[in-house]
Amino acid sequence: MPPEGLTRAQALERLEAFLPRAGSAYARDRNIDPGPNDTGHVSKLSPYVRHRLIGEWELARAAEKAHGAAASKFIDEVCWRSYWRGYLEMRPALWASYVDYLLSDEAETARQTDTYCAAVSGQTGIDAFDVWTAELITTGYLHNHARMSFASIWVHTLRLPWQLGAAFFLEHLLDGDEAANTLSWRWVAGLHTPGKVYLASSEAIDTCSAGRFRPTGLAHTAAPVPMEPPVSLSPLAGPLATPREPSVLLITAEDLGADGFRLGDIRLAGIAAYVSGKAPVGAAIAATAQTLAEQTDTEVRLFDTPDELAAAVAAFGAGSLVTSRLPIGTTRTDLLHLLGRMDVPVRLHERTRLWDAIAWAAASRGFYAFRPVIAHLMALTDPGGFQDRL
Repeated sequence: MPPEGLTRAQALERLEAFLPRAGSAYARDRNIDPGPNDTGHVSKLSPYVRHRLIGEWELARAAEKAHGAAASKFIDEVCWRSYWRGYLEMRPALWASYVDYLLSDEAETARQTDTYCAAVSGQTGIDAFDVWTAELITTGYLHNHARMSFASIWVHTLRLPWQLGAAFFLEHLLDGDEAANTLSWRWVAGLHTPGKVYLASSEAIDTCSAGRFRPTGLAHTAAPVPMEPPVSLSPLAGPLATPREPSVLLITAEDLGADGFRLGDIRLAGIAAYVSGKAPVGAAIAATAQTLAEQTDTEVRLFDTPDELAAAVAAFGAGSLVTSRLPIGTTRTDLLHLLGRMDVPVRLHERTRLWDAIAWAAASRGFYAFRPVIAHLMALTDPGGFQDRL
């Protein structure tokens, strides 16, 4: 990623540059990873989509306009993120279980092993894995097929807990999405679809790395993973009425505006930005808040502590925070913790984008059961609009 941070202008430039390859060329070449210096096969737009500097709907519609039906594979891959997110939203217990494990004595013991230390420092002796480790730490990115193979080697060859691998990814990925990351690692381990695991092979790695790697000694059998009881589905939050009192717009890493915040009849008293995450993301949050403040002639305050948030709300004379939906994950957990520590209660009003509301509701089963809803999403008049604006 560029050292100056992430911007919507960069996202739009990348999309325009990649569009000629978003059709049949993408379907043919998307699994080939020639290395970090040759990125033509994939868009590398994931960090921008992850933080909603550009919306999934913008990518999907641009590809369909450019290529018609030939863009279906690219559109499917864009929609996988929406599917993963909806799947986890309806199963918050999966995230809670993952977090609990990371805090456990078992996890701490695993972190002290020589195998774990070799893995996170790229010194396992498995050439592909070690190069990918360095690439991840240095660039904050890995090609999707490299991620799959990395996770497989971590779980099945090195026999390390999948949760620690997922945490290692989230620590370094600029596009780190709690839902896609957690559920993808569970899939590799054999937990997402019981009885199905992903075992990386030297032949597949050779092909997908364009001949750069052909590691030996990879596991041919899956690591044993304790099976879990089925997780019951939790209902998704429904739309809420727009607050009538003066409100503070809360900007977080979860949604940096994409094609607009659609403020409508919100009585905007001010803007508060929760600056969190890696340096490029934090800079993008602050820049988004400042730009919107200039556009709306409104003051902006940055915060990362309860006292700073309380001071912002008090200064603006507001009783409510209005924000884009905070999905299951670190940002939501941290913000609810901050709000819970404030001396004066503040109401949190979350707005769900229509694209998310429809996609998430369709993610109760597998992706192929989800896939028919993509046509509905593509036909929406304003997919980036908010559900409570209907």
